[in-house]
Amino acid sequence: MSSAAPYRRTNLPLAQPATTFLWQSAGAGRVEATGECPECRCVTTRVWEEIQYVTKGPSGPDKQAFDNGEPKFAQCHCPTWHVNRPAEIPDGCGATFWIALPPQGLSL
Repeated sequence: MSSAAPYRRTNLPLAQPATTFLWQSAGAGRVEATGECPECRCVTTRVWEEIQYVTKGPSGPDKQAFDNGEPKFAQCHCPTWHVNRPAEIPDGCGATFWIALPPQGLSL
């Protein structure tokens, strides 16, 4: 499958975070946000696997990182082939963007 949108490095502003992503806690230490890339409109997923090792063993993602309500940085990792994508880049359209947290917050 290919997209009509060619590969192009694009940085979308923090002031316009994507609000349509589905957020879920996918097991211990893993948070995922899945939705439509605001640039190419393909489905992409951003994964956070922030395992921190403490004296008593591993702990999950830093809950404080998700409690502040600030949008989270992401880049497109869609599997769609985009014309002009460099060979060393395996996926995505080149867009970087921000994803808004859900209004009700995340339960980790």
